[in-house]
Amino acid sequence: MEEREYQPGGDLFDPLNGDLIRRAQEGEPSVVGELYEHYQRGIYRYLFYRVGDMQTAEDLTSEVFLRMIEKLPNYSGRSLTFKAWLFQIARNLSIDHYRRMNIRKDVLLADNYPEGGDEPLEMITKDLTSEKLYHALVELPENQRDVIIMRFVVGMPVREVAQSLHKSENSVKGLQRRALMSLRDILIKWEVAYV
Repeated sequence: MEEREYQPGGDLFDPLNGDLIRRAQEGEPSVVGELYEHYQRGIYRYLFYRVGDMQTAEDLTSEVFLRMIEKLPNYSGRSLTFKAWLFQIARNLSIDHYRRMNIRKDVLLADNYPEGGDEPLEMITKDLTSEKLYHALVELPENQRDVIIMRFVVGMPVREVAQSLHKSENSVKGLQRRALMSLRDILIKWEVAYV
């Protein structure tokens, strides 16, 4: 088998890069830093669209990586990829956050979303702002919302979304299909209401 070198920005849990995870598990700070740099933005975006608040998303993102460092020695990679494992931690933290809050808070995302970067879900509509997306996502069932955020905002493959949510790939594809149809209906209803 050809030996490949780790490439920043590539999939850090490529089986050929198992050495990278092992080094992180041994506490090598530069590798832990690489893991953070590689996954931080995706985790933050996922949490931002889950909680709707920039500061809360930043706090929860930090907590994800603290938990990663804490639990890294026990990570084996046998049943799920490293990325799916991190998103599982993020999802659990967001669920815990809502349990603690015991309410769901609506906020205007247009004022809170950081400048720069690509606008998510351009495939649905070019005029879809972060605020509209958030409000549309809030109307979806939680599992559908998670699938849309992980697939289209973060850009995760179906396999990793399935691992993160403890579902089959076919189940994730079904949730994605139903969520996109629901989002289309929501956006059409909103468009009709504004005409």
